[in-house]
Amino acid sequence: MSDASPTFQHSFLERVRSRFNSRSELVRSLGETLGLGRDAIYRRLRGDTALTADELVTISRKYRVPIEEGRDLSNVPVMYYHNGEYKITDDEDYFRDFRKHTVHLLNLPGVRVDYATSELPIFYELSPPVLRAFKVYIFGVTTWRLKKWEGIPFSPALLSPATNEVIEGIIEDAYRLPARELWSIGILDVTLRQITYMAQVGRFADDKDLLTIFEELHGIVNHLEQMAKSGKRFRPGTQPTDASPDFSVSHNELSNTNNAIIINSDAGRMMFNTLVNPNYLMTTDPRILNDVASWFERLVENGNALNNASGKYTNQYFGRLRQQIDATKDRVSYTSMIF
Repeated sequence: MSDASPTFQHSFLERVRSRFNSRSELVRSLGETLGLGRDAIYRRLRGDTALTADELVTISRKYRVPIEEGRDLSNVPVMYYHNGEYKITDDEDYFRDFRKHTVHLLNLPGVRVDYATSELPIFYELSPPVLRAFKVYIFGVTTWRLKKWEGIPFSPALLSPATNEVIEGIIEDAYRLPARELWSIGILDVTLRQITYMAQVGRFADDKDLLTIFEELHGIVNHLEQMAKSGKRFRPGTQPTDASPDFSVSHNELSNTNNAIIINSDAGRMMFNTLVNPNYLMTTDPRILNDVASWFERLVENGNALNNASGKYTNQYFGRLRQQIDATKDRVSYTSMIF
């Protein structure tokens, strides 16, 4: 199947033809590039056969002819890759920019958040200090490839006081937003794999930090269970009140294909979607938002609520998360004993 209309296909292939001295040379080259015979190439040049998406991309790359040039894109849904504008060279700069979003959200009238995630939401895993520093370190040495941490083992001291202060502000903002969240049973998997790998390759400067991270993960799970059962969102170490933002969470394994944050407000809607985590795409396009919102509602409707009313199921869910933490801790300890 292809979305190449006859008019667009003719215009696109005409731009390709301009690269050649003759039509026969064009036909020969296209045949070699696409692995097709002369008749098949002529059918595409006449518009009798539509170019497939793969053929469009192959031709565009081979002859360096932009697909979009001259094409009406007014009906194409648009997403904006914020991190594509500049290269991240410092963790503090990234989080200062992130903070602008959370401050903006708090100022929206009637704001409420729908968050479907396959991983532990960033607002929770950045709450405790050592896990926070570890996750930022992971982002720095993988996604951002920060020179300052290249070849340096992990230590909480790598995270500057200024960056910690900015992240504290982000966490404070996040806990003030009412939210519905959709989790899978695997929300800890990525973080636990990262911890295991970094421990196995000796990237912890102090093994005490490794043990502290496991303790902090237990603390996060305990707090998430308290929020789920109370139906309120509140900072760790505090108690919910009637004024605390509403919070509800559902478990649905079908949610593990996306990390989508839908911001709903009386002023409009927007969505953030992780891409090369923690980088993200952003859109306000109603065509995308309508689809994602419908997808989210279906998953909530067919999921299992984690709350006080579903006591046994909720206890089992959080008990499973605790087992995963303990199993990883035991595995890391056993491996370190061997080596």
